[in-house]
Amino acid sequence: GPPVGRILCGASAGGGPDVAMAPDVQTELPKKTLFERDGFLLIKGFASREECARMRERMKELIGKWDPDKTLAPVFATDGEQEKLQGSSDYFLDSADRIHFFLEKGAAGDDGRLKEGLAKERALNKVGHGLHVADPVFRSYAHSDKVMDLVAELGWKDPVLPQSMYIFKQPAIGGEVTSHQDSSFLHTVPRPTCLGLWLSLHDATLENGCLWARPGSHLEPVRRLFVRNSAHFEGG
Repeated sequence: GPPVGRILCGASAGGGPDVAMAPDVQTELPKKTLFERDGFLLIKGFASREECARMRERMKELIGKWDPDKTLAPVFATDGEQEKLQGSSDYFLDSADRIHFFLEKGAAGDDGRLKEGLAKERALNKVGHGLHVADPVFRSYAHSDKVMDLVAELGWKDPVLPQSMYIFKQPAIGGEVTSHQDSSFLHTVPRPTCLGLWLSLHDATLENGCLWARPGSHLEPVRRLFVRNSAHFEGG
């Protein structure tokens, strides 16, 4: 069966995500062959500039409607505080079919509210995890024929789309995104089958926050698992 991994997609007309490796590492071999070898697949021109602009504009609208004083958004982190911040947050755990907002480290004061003088659009780490469910613009892209065709070409049969998110790379604020395995959080049995599709809505470079991938790491065992505590949800 297909291995776990990531697909890195970029907008057409140049640009798209850089990967932390030599530019000629992926040759003109079939997509499935490259993906199974490296654990990632770099595709430029997957989405049009118009599609990317439409999603950026829609996110501006969603942020404009969000009132951070009425919904105290939690901080999102991937460092040593991750279990504390995400693992115990109902706002995070209940976001699978909703649109929730998550702050960068340092964006909120002790009372959980945005720091004075910090614009809300500059304070966000990400918005998710149910954009593909709750919003028509993001749902249209996530369920598009080209997305489904690509996933099928790589060998997935009857895939399920469990989450979607819009990730920001804010200047001068926020914490480090540490190296991780997506199967730690989206784990399947009897074997890992998690597949991530990452679309760059702006030109992504080594200087402004591109995604990094280590070839072959998809064949390594999953080192860490986040598990939902069923007693917490069943007990209310």
